[in-house]
Amino acid sequence: MNEASHLGLLIGRTGLALGKAVEKEFTNSGIDLTFQHFVFLNLLSKNNSLIQQELAEIVKKDKSAVLRVIGVLEGKNLVERCGDTCDRRKKTLLLTPIGKSMLKKAQKIEEKVMNHLQEGLTKDEITTFVKVALHLRNKI
Repeated sequence: MNEASHLGLLIGRTGLALGKAVEKEFTNSGIDLTFQHFVFLNLLSKNNSLIQQELAEIVKKDKSAVLRVIGVLEGKNLVERCGDTCDRRKKTLLLTPIGKSMLKKAQKIEEKVMNHLQEGLTKDEITTFVKVALHLRNKI
């Protein structure tokens, strides 16, 4: 089977390779983040009052896996869990000032990697790719 003829395999492997490329640049820049950590920090920065369950639904992972990642981020002082005044079981996730600073640095690195990867592609090719990727994601 040719990888290019199996769209799901191609997309999966490309996503993994992208994550590894970004992680390598994080390491080279002295940033101790995995690509998954970066994704979580990005989501938390855009959604100011996410609870753990909502984050699990967004990333399509079970709650226990999300809790482990949040635990790591909390241990690095990048995220904090704040209790809900109405429901003590709910924990709102917030970026700490250190988390916000780390995310800004990481976003610049990720942008550099993405710019490099897009070299040689036209704007129309990128637009078409985004349209196809969104179509596939929305069908899931």
